[in-house]
Amino acid sequence: MKVLLVSDNKQDWEIIRKLLKANYKDLQLVCAINKTDAITAVTNDGPFGFLMLDCNIKDYDPNEIGFALIEIAGERPIIFLGQESMITDRISQELYSLNEYNDQIHHPLEREDLLTEFKGKVNQALNWAKEEEFEQSLEEVNPEDFLPMKLRAFYLYRIFPFDIYLAITTKNYIRIISADKPYTHSTLATYARKNIKFLYIRKDDQLRYLEDESMKCIKSLKTMEVSHQDIFLMQIRAVTILHQYILALGVSPSVLTLMNAVIESILKVAKYGIDFSTFIQRYPTTYPGIPSKSIMTGYISYFIARKLEWDSTLTQSKLVICAILQDISLPDDNLTKINQVNSPKLKNFKEEEMNAFFNHPTQAASYAKQFSSYSDIDYIVESHHELPNRKGFPNRPSSSKLTQICAVFNISQYIAGEIDGLSADNQLFHKTIKAMAKDYGIGSFKEIYKHLKSILRMKSKN
Repeated sequence: MKVLLVSDNKQDWEIIRKLLKANYKDLQLVCAINKTDAITAVTNDGPFGFLMLDCNIKDYDPNEIGFALIEIAGERPIIFLGQESMITDRISQELYSLNEYNDQIHHPLEREDLLTEFKGKVNQALNWAKEEEFEQSLEEVNPEDFLPMKLRAFYLYRIFPFDIYLAITTKNYIRIISADKPYTHSTLATYARKNIKFLYIRKDDQLRYLEDESMKCIKSLKTMEVSHQDIFLMQIRAVTILHQYILALGVSPSVLTLMNAVIESILKVAKYGIDFSTFIQRYPTTYPGIPSKSIMTGYISYFIARKLEWDSTLTQSKLVICAILQDISLPDDNLTKINQVNSPKLKNFKEEEMNAFFNHPTQAASYAKQFSSYSDIDYIVESHHELPNRKGFPNRPSSSKLTQICAVFNISQYIAGEIDGLSADNQLFHKTIKAMAKDYGIGSFKEIYKHLKSILRMKSKN
């Protein structure tokens, strides 16, 4: 287990290092001399069992440092070092009371009675760490008993109903989210910065989670007003559950029920509650990625279909279900921003991720075939990166084989990928439309491209 000491007094570093080494063989001390070093350590070297903060630190506010570290590392004990008056003056009651195990050790550290006091305070902090996160959380497991879940999905929650684990080795997992206990998004961000993309849940827990969340999403989607401020977040959450359900268990009756609820919700909002301009202003930029792009593609394709006077609910539903399935097998959310197999951006990904990108239209089509009530959606999904000039992938059909509904969908998914997660404005629209002209503004796509431009101009009038 690691302990972080923040102090600009290197003599104190050595005193504490010697005390820990002599009395706690399993504790590793990491030292930071200022706020910047401390934040870097918490971000890159954690997790830490507890923190030690020198309140005599000269050039920084220790109270500010304490809050900054808790924001990144999550709640954990802090042992404050310094003269008693300095701790009282420089540490707020709000910070001190955040954790019941927060405590203080007074200067000077070079005194005969220090050891007893030091061990008592450290042991209290260790008791919290052992109980809450570390030694009791580290387990030797059978990886076959666990399933991966994308880390990004947990940003949609603040409390999760089941324990969630991080793989330390192939057989050792550590619990980083405890069932029914609050966690901070900054904790997730710490792991995301370390390029960790997946967390793990026990198989039995995932099934219960998917079933429970599906029922909650269905109820919310059916009862939530079209103007509700959280309607888009609920749709993103529902699509996140759908993707997990399909990838883990295939297309089941529960999947079909949830899928229909999502389709009905999107069409209801698009028909009665919103136009494109209002949609783009209200749509959240906080949770970009595969589910968000799916929702955005569904709305954009509906607005284009309405320009074409496609009033059939079945046709509109096909576009939405294709939007939900298009990127389901992509391993990385950033791949939603790429549309061509020769994109230089692909060099930023691992070989297996690039292969998954090359194959994802075909993989998505295999899932689409299982939704037998919607004919031909497998072809639309498999063709969603095809272009009328045969520069797309994976099959490069002739322009005549790319139907009008393919053109609507391909153009919709392209612009959704470009603007997802961004604050959409006229400059972004102009840049995106201009970039699309060469590949999307020709052949069988030309008419649809014009309709898209008219929709975006509708935004520019507001």
